[in-house]
Amino acid sequence: MVVMISMKHRSPIRTVLVDGSVECLVRLEKWLGALSDFDIVGKAGSGVEALEQWEVFRPDLVIMDAALPLMNGYEVTARMKEKGQGPTVILMSFFPMGEVFGKDDCSKADVVLNKDALYTELIPTVTRLFSIPSAGQGTHSINESDAMV
Repeated sequence: MVVMISMKHRSPIRTVLVDGSVECLVRLEKWLGALSDFDIVGKAGSGVEALEQWEVFRPDLVIMDAALPLMNGYEVTARMKEKGQGPTVILMSFFPMGEVFGKDDCSKADVVLNKDALYTELIPTVTRLFSIPSAGQGTHSINESDAMV
């Protein structure tokens, strides 16, 4: 299936990947790095490293696990967004967010996705977050079937 998206800009989405699992980081980088719409500019294995990567690269998008060593994904998101210049943040978790954090803890994230559905929900979610309704913008396509790892 090919999903057509109208992007805010013609350049790839500068993305930082954050997960405490090295295996998950490798899989995400392999999957998203194969798509021309993503430019993986950084990776981090903890909340502290995520903040460092954000400061250095100022990405458009951060895809981050909610449960991280040293500082959880919610706290990292809140710190990134507190100055009003934060990136789009997609938090992901294997667990229902209510079990991981309090009811209002995820309010700073743009989207929360279940890791079990990541391969089916991430591309449509990024499409929605980075699409604009006005005509005249560049159109990019993401071939979901080629993107699966």
